[in-house]
Order: sequence, then C-alpha cells, then structure tokens
Amino acid sequence: LARRLHRYSRAEVQRLIKDGRVSLRERPVKAADRVGTGDRIVVRYPRREEAPPRYERLAVLHEDEWLVAVAKPGDLLSHPTDKILRGAATSILREQFRDAKLHLAHRLDRETSGVLLLSKDAATARALMDRFTNRRIAKEYLALARGRAGFERKLVELPLAREGGEIKVRQTVSQEGQPAATELRRLALGRDSSLILAAPRTGRLHQIRVHLAALGHPVLGDKLYTGAGAAYMKAVRRELTDGDLAELGAARQMLHAWTLRLEHPATGRTLTLKA
Repeated sequence: LARRLHRYSRAEVQRLIKDGRVSLRERPVKAADRVGTGDRIVVRYPRREEAPPRYERLAVLHEDEWLVAVAKPGDLLSHPTDKILRGAATSILREQFRDAKLHLAHRLDRETSGVLLLSKDAATARALMDRFTNRRIAKEYLALARGRAGFERKLVELPLAREGGEIKVRQTVSQEGQPAATELRRLALGRDSSLILAAPRTGRLHQIRVHLAALGHPVLGDKLYTGAGAAYMKAVRRELTDGDLAELGAARQMLHAWTLRLEHPATGRTLTLKA
C-alpha cells in the first residue's frame, strides 16, 4: 500500500490500518496480512478539512453537444484526490456544467496549465479514450526551460521508467524503461532560458519534463526534475523558501498545454483547441 498510495508514508499507511480503515475480503486487515492475486483492498480515507475552491469557473475554449474544452490554470489539480475534492478542475466543472455528465478525457499535472478536454457522455468518452490510447490526438506544449538550448530542432528518444527512490512519482531515463519520444523545437532564446515547443509522440508520465531535464534544460520552476528533486521534497514538507523559488526560476513549472488537435468523435471534422 505504501508503494501504491503516493501521498502517504509507511507510517501513515500503518495508521490507516491500525484505525480499521483498510479492508481485505470485506474485513479489517492487519499490517501482516498477505494479499493474493485478484484480492480487492478498500481504503476509507479520513475526511479532511478543505479550503474553498480558488476558482468558481474555468475559461471555456470550446463547447458543443459532445465536448467541453477549458483552460486549466497552473495551480489546479485535474481531478480530485483523497486530500482535495472541491478544489479540482473536474469538481469545479461539474458545478459549472450541471446539466452535463462530464468525463475527463486526459490529465494535466497540477502545475501544468493549458487545454483540458472533457466529454459530455459515455460514448464520446470511450471514443476519446481510444484516440488518446492510439496516439490519434496531436499535442503541443510550450515550455520555458533553463539555459540556452543549442539545438533548433531535436527528436529525443529516451526510454523512461520509475526511478524507484524516495520520491515515488519521479521518472528517469532507463534502458529498461518504456520507449518515449518527444519532438522539440526552439522558438526563442532568453538571457539564460529557452522557449521550447514540445510535441510528444508517446504519452509517458512526465515525459517532456524528464526529456528536457536529461538534455540539461529542466523546465523552469520544476521542483521534481531540477537536480535530484530536493525542492519537491521541501514543497511536500511545506518548507520551500523564496530563495528556493528564485533558484528554480519560477513559482511553478513553466509548462503549458498549448494545442490539442483531433478528429471530432461525432462530426469527424478536425478540431483544433488552443489555450
């Protein structure tokens, strides 16, 4: 469970078990209980006090009978977690579009801004899932990256895998990992930064961020992939200082989901969504 529940330490998982909040085969478990293939584990998270949502509505980029696309801010979760329920994009949008049964078509990291696509019915949701799974949706991101990139265009093909260290979500380049490819194009140079257009050919977790970091150009503000991730751990412990943010170059990661291009699942026409 400690490996699966990314926001909980071993001690916190042990507390959940001790408090009777974890069930296996419909009965409370002990930490030493063994799990078998096909077993279903139920975790009842404790309710936490939550601050009111920062946003009441999100800017709509496109809406029709089947789809909604919005501009997600760079300080908002795409979907709820055990700790944040009302302050997630899907929760806000279900209040904003009360007559629609919205389905999230894909996810953006909390600190990534840009186009977020949802469907209004189950059939359209399945069609979008098929398009994302089979790489039939073209995505372009804008990234402000550290340093002056020495390339104008570059195809990065570096396989990715979980790093396996203290930070459970951190990915790394590994020959044992899954194939990953990102097309990069340098759009502009700053004094010590670069504006990069990134088009992922595959959809691995944190792919653009890991590939840019591997080239020595981590995304400005990226706490997880700048260095060994010390800033990320400080952020988790709520110990980040203004000095840390100045060193990172931005208060959040400067990655923006700029464009989604797809064949509309109902009309068959090409739909280009841009934030």
